[in-house]
Amino acid sequence: MRFRSLLFAALIALGAVPAPALSQAGWYVGLGAGQLKTGDECPMGAAPGASCEDKDSAWKLFGGYQFNQYLGYELAISDMGQRSASLAGIGVATARFRFFEIALTGTLPLGQRLSAYGKAGIFTWDIDYDLPPGFIGSADSNGHDYTFGLGVKYQFTRNFAMRVEWQRYNNVGEPTTTGRFNADTLGIGALLSF
Repeated sequence: MRFRSLLFAALIALGAVPAPALSQAGWYVGLGAGQLKTGDECPMGAAPGASCEDKDSAWKLFGGYQFNQYLGYELAISDMGQRSASLAGIGVATARFRFFEIALTGTLPLGQRLSAYGKAGIFTWDIDYDLPPGFIGSADSNGHDYTFGLGVKYQFTRNFAMRVEWQRYNNVGEPTTTGRFNADTLGIGALLSF
């Protein structure tokens, strides 16, 4: 209870910072973490009875430039964890995901500190698929498609903000090796602007 009171008092104190000090134009960098959820489709070549896990943790390193309070762009590199497929009578195959993206961002201020934003752009994906013991080689693939997302950001100080974000990555993977699916992430991020 005391921690909540202190947190509330800190937020009230931060709220006293004048709005001009919270300008959002300029460069920023950040780090995010969350969860990846993929479609539950297994690779087309999977054995009958295969089951595929569709969730894992994910992290993202991102940075960008905000031209003004409404428009910017962002680059990001992400490690999306792994997706595993249990193949009946064969074993478990795992796929590790890495994404690189570039997106335009549009921001709608909702007050002095709170804003909503959307993003849309393109991403490239790289997947390393490790086959069960006894199999030779791996099924690796890469490609690109489009991505989009929505989020809200709270500007605590002039240089520090936090955000909550949902993002969709479309058509990840190859149907015959890794399976093709859409991937969604939900996460939280912290960013520093300068």
